[in-house]
Amino acid sequence: MEPPLSPVQLGTSLDDFSSLHVLVLGDLFLDIYLEGEMFEISKEGPIPVVRLDSRVGTPGAAGNLACSLRNLGASVSLVSLVGEDAAGDDLLSQMGEKGIDTDAVIRQPSKPTLTYTKIRARVESAPSREILRMDVLPDAPIDSSIEDRVLASIEERAARLDGIIVLDQVNHLVTKRILDRLTAMATEHNIFLQGSSRERLSEFHNFDLVIPNDREALGAIQKTPGELSHVELAGQLRQLGSHDEVLLTLGPDGMAALGRGQDEAVLLPTHAREVVDVTGAGDAVSSTVLLGRLSGWDLHSAAWAASRCASIAIGRVGTHHVSLQELRDALAEG
Repeated sequence: MEPPLSPVQLGTSLDDFSSLHVLVLGDLFLDIYLEGEMFEISKEGPIPVVRLDSRVGTPGAAGNLACSLRNLGASVSLVSLVGEDAAGDDLLSQMGEKGIDTDAVIRQPSKPTLTYTKIRARVESAPSREILRMDVLPDAPIDSSIEDRVLASIEERAARLDGIIVLDQVNHLVTKRILDRLTAMATEHNIFLQGSSRERLSEFHNFDLVIPNDREALGAIQKTPGELSHVELAGQLRQLGSHDEVLLTLGPDGMAALGRGQDEAVLLPTHAREVVDVTGAGDAVSSTVLLGRLSGWDLHSAAWAASRCASIAIGRVGTHHVSLQELRDALAEG
């Protein structure tokens, strides 16, 4: 189904993104990619031996989302946590170079920076594949003193924000107290509130828009795959959380968009041509939809454009932050 706004209209209004100021609240990771060639099987055990060729670290989770929004032209502030370590230094440096406001990122000397380390190996005449991942994860949610600092940082910036986007990756930074206060702040300052959560979407209430995948949505309403159609799933999730809009991401099945005033979700096909690495696809969708909705696009049109943004991201190895020009070119292709 064609969106209400044409590709020409969408492409023209991309220039509006540069006037928007958004705040990203969520768990911040450094994604570390170790890549090399597998050249033998270890004599000490049946495991591959990889000759390391490269090490690349990029902002992940909330960091990737912030970079995606910034690459599309918005002004971005980030509220999150890092340790006082090399990984934290790397993250803040990279995001500073992109012009992201990290003044509200809290450094914790007693905690490590969260990381996803992904080891990729290749053999002759074949592309590399991920063979192992090692995570540094939090051991508990934040305490009340950190909650106070997080809420104060958001409140300090609220008057100049157009949108807030929440990314709850590992049940750490985004506590119930913060969620409750966020909805009140968004209403008070007329801020568009968008969010997603891997495991706790049922605790999100009264958001302008939530963007889960089908597994996350099913978990929130305590259903199993196959019990509901995608249209029914979107409707039940909106009712559960009293959300204004819901956008379900469905992998190869595309998306289901349930916009304001609609009784049933609209099913949208995927525009992916080649899937190389799905890392960052969800953030590409979230960032495009948020900026589109803030620019006056309806949800259907925003999701249609976001599908093209995601198709660019999944066509690259690792984390790729889609540029405004890349999105403009993709929209021009229709």
